[in-house]
Amino acid sequence: MTTDVVNIFAPTPDRRVKRGWMNLRVAQVIHETPDTDTFLMVDAEENKRAFDYIAGQYLTFRFDEVADKPVVRSYTMSSSPCQPDTVAFTVKRVEKGLISNWLCDNVRAGSILRARGPIGRFCYDPAHDKKHLFMIAAGSGVTPFVSIMREHANTLGKKGSPEKMTLLVSYRSTKDLICWEDLNALRSVPGCRVIVSLSREHAEKEGFLYGRINESMLADTIAGDYADVTFMSCGPQEMMDLGRNHAISKGVAPEQFKTESFES
Repeated sequence: MTTDVVNIFAPTPDRRVKRGWMNLRVAQVIHETPDTDTFLMVDAEENKRAFDYIAGQYLTFRFDEVADKPVVRSYTMSSSPCQPDTVAFTVKRVEKGLISNWLCDNVRAGSILRARGPIGRFCYDPAHDKKHLFMIAAGSGVTPFVSIMREHANTLGKKGSPEKMTLLVSYRSTKDLICWEDLNALRSVPGCRVIVSLSREHAEKEGFLYGRINESMLADTIAGDYADVTFMSCGPQEMMDLGRNHAISKGVAPEQFKTESFES
């Protein structure tokens, strides 16, 4: 007997797409932290979300008036396909970040952004990934995992979803908890674990770890369960390298460790 392998990235007749550049209108801006905003958008023509996507994918934006020449940047969607009305992306200010800082300074409800997509394979792929999805993030690198965890939280163990999900994420302090309302809610979902470490604040009494993600923290969180795990990591290159080297040293196949890097 053979089992058909479904390519989740292949076009399907029932998947809504919009070709070329879209005009997306910002419906709401959520101030996640003092230096991070989430932008909720609808299609400017249809006044709703007019395309389908896979949790973990990104949109590519074009900015024609920020610099002398058009500037293109890509941002992962922090919303999930199970949220039908809007699509969202989350931006953190960075030092000398041309577009990230411009977005936080200038974009308001009613602003029009030009984008195309969705694009990307930094997603949970049920045809190739393992039953336990282990995610490692720092700062704004958490956004694809917010999308993925929200999308699969209510279908764990069912076709198309992992059996369990673990997120290990590092922030600077309790003032920097991006998408914390969503993540805190996910902590109560059976099969979901969210472990948070703070690199610049001691808050152990509130249930947070202390320090940047390190090998000991990874080992304690995984607790020896490397047999049926797919790793995904998004954040600083040093952190992603640490996670990859740790997993491979424990016998995890290289193809079971996926990374995604952001640019400002």
